[in-house]
Amino acid sequence: MYEIVANKLNAIDVDKMEYFARDCHGLGIRNTFDHLRFISQCRVMFPNDSDNTTIAVRDKEKLNLYELFHTRNGLFRRAYQHPGTHGIQLMIADALVEANEHLLFPTKDEEKITKIKMSDAWKDMSVYEKLTDSVVDLILMREDEKGMKKAKDLIHRIYKRQLYRLVGQTDPETNVTKEKLSDIENDLQDEELFTKDDSKVQNDTERITKDDFQVQKLTFSYGMKKENPITSVYFYKKGSFECFPGGEPTKTSLFLPSGNVQEEIVLVYSTSLNKNKTDKLSRKWDDLKKNEDAKKAMK
Repeated sequence: MYEIVANKLNAIDVDKMEYFARDCHGLGIRNTFDHLRFISQCRVMFPNDSDNTTIAVRDKEKLNLYELFHTRNGLFRRAYQHPGTHGIQLMIADALVEANEHLLFPTKDEEKITKIKMSDAWKDMSVYEKLTDSVVDLILMREDEKGMKKAKDLIHRIYKRQLYRLVGQTDPETNVTKEKLSDIENDLQDEELFTKDDSKVQNDTERITKDDFQVQKLTFSYGMKKENPITSVYFYKKGSFECFPGGEPTKTSLFLPSGNVQEEIVLVYSTSLNKNKTDKLSRKWDDLKKNEDAKKAMK
C-alpha cells in the first residue's frame, strides 16, 4: 500500500501521477508520462534479494518512467518553483510571519480559553485545521492593530502586482553551500555609501540593507535528491517470474542522464518598492556575476 500511495523507495506513486495529470491539464502543459500504460505493466512480485513483495514494472517501461521524472522536473521549473511563483510565495510567507504575533486562534481546551499563534498551530489540530487560504482574508480584515500593517501591505502588493522583483540568478550547480549564500548576502549589502567626491552620504535612504532583498536557493531533482530513483525500481522481463533492480541509465539509453540528477540555483529578489534600490541591486548582481565568471575562466 505504501508503494502505491506514498512510495519512499523510488518516489513513484499514484499521488504523483494524479497531480501531474491535473496540473498539466490546468496549466496547458502536455503530460508525456502515460500513467495508464505504466499501471497496466505493473506486477506484485518477490524480488530475489528480499522476502517481501514489491511492485515490479515491465523492463520496456524504463523510458516511460524517465518521462515521469522529466514531467516532474518541468512542472517544478515552469510552475511550482517558477521565479514569479516563488516570489509570491515569499511575500505570503513574509506576511504570515509579520501577522504571527497578532493573529491568534482560540483552542478547544475545556479547562480554560487560550489563544495560540499560527506558528504553534501544529500543537492543536482544532487550530491547525483553520489554517487555510482564508488566513489571508483574516489579515486583510484586521483594522485594530498597528502590528498588522506590514502584513496587510504585503498582501495588497500581491493584489496590485507590486511583486518582489528577480534581480539575479546563478548558473546551475550540484551543491550550493550555506557559505556561498552568506557571501552573496554580504556582497549585496552596502558597507558605506559615497558620493562622487568620496564623502560619506548622510542620507541613507538609498542604502542597501538585508531588508531590501532575499537570497533563495532552489533545488531541482528527480524526487530523491542526488539519487536516481530508477535504480531503485524493480523490473521484470516478458514471460519471467523474476524481477531485478534497475541498472544505470546508460544501459537503457545513452540519451538519458547518467551522472547528476540534481541541481541547485540561487535567486536574488529585491523586496523594496524603491526603484532606485532595485536597479542598484541589479547592477551589484551583474558586477558579482562578472567577477565570478572571470574567476571561473582563469581556472
